[in-house]
Amino acid sequence: MDHRDRWSGLFWLAISIVLICVGSIRGKIGTFRYPGPGFFPFFLGVLLGLLSIILVITSRSNAKGAEPFRNLWKGKKWKNAMFILISIFAYALLLPRMGYLITTFGMMTLLFGLVEKQRLWVQVSGALVTVLATYLVFNTWLDVNLPRGILGF
Repeated sequence: MDHRDRWSGLFWLAISIVLICVGSIRGKIGTFRYPGPGFFPFFLGVLLGLLSIILVITSRSNAKGAEPFRNLWKGKKWKNAMFILISIFAYALLLPRMGYLITTFGMMTLLFGLVEKQRLWVQVSGALVTVLATYLVFNTWLDVNLPRGILGF
């Protein structure tokens, strides 16, 4: 293991303590018999913190010959990362206006094409299956109100 494991372990340890556990305590944890809204997130934060500590400890014991920190980002696909980040912002902006079905279908088609470089029919069919399955689960079975947009459903 190398410096990347140590830094990511410390990062996730901070996230688990500062954001997850503290936020869960503010949301009232409750008891095992009567759990509150912060119960499940709190124990997931504790688990994430424990796994982060294990990662930091094991990375310190195997740090010999580790890659320097400056090489951490070398050779990464920055164009893909920026495209995905921009598409997430566009998705958030278009979702209320265009609706769940159209916006999610477009987003999934773009991501299937970017990440896996699939043929167009694979991108479209994969996006269609994903959108219909999630719509069925969330809108029909769980009765979650998804943004209707211009289609009206």
